[in-house]
Amino acid sequence: MKGLVPALAATLALLGCDGQPSRARTMAPVVRLPAVPGRPAAGYFEIDIDEDRGALTAVTSPQAQRVEMHETMAAGTMSAMRAIGRIPVRAGERLIFTPGGRHLMIYDIDPAIHAGSEFSFVLHFERGPPRELGAAVLAAGSETH
Repeated sequence: MKGLVPALAATLALLGCDGQPSRARTMAPVVRLPAVPGRPAAGYFEIDIDEDRGALTAVTSPQAQRVEMHETMAAGTMSAMRAIGRIPVRAGERLIFTPGGRHLMIYDIDPAIHAGSEFSFVLHFERGPPRELGAAVLAAGSETH
């Protein structure tokens, strides 16, 4: 039951007013600040891919020194992260970065960024122009969705 409410909320968020899946909007981009100063922040977002872009090859931000794409993997009772250099994407797919899965590790964030401010991501693809996302900044430990 505990997992049912978030799953239902996520399903409803993906549906437009007419009950059909939404293909043209960005879903809740957020950055969660680190609990310990000097550590990386984490970034999450969902976007629909409207045309063939080949692959997501990088994410950058004017408000951070470095942004890396990572993936959480589980093996038995252990979990680990690994960096991802490229994520294939096709038209009609949803690109998802979420806690416990793919996510962004954001290093050396501008010290002026705080909970409640906005953070900018730039998504770079093999084909087509970059895509900019504005993300809400959350304090460490805050819910992301």
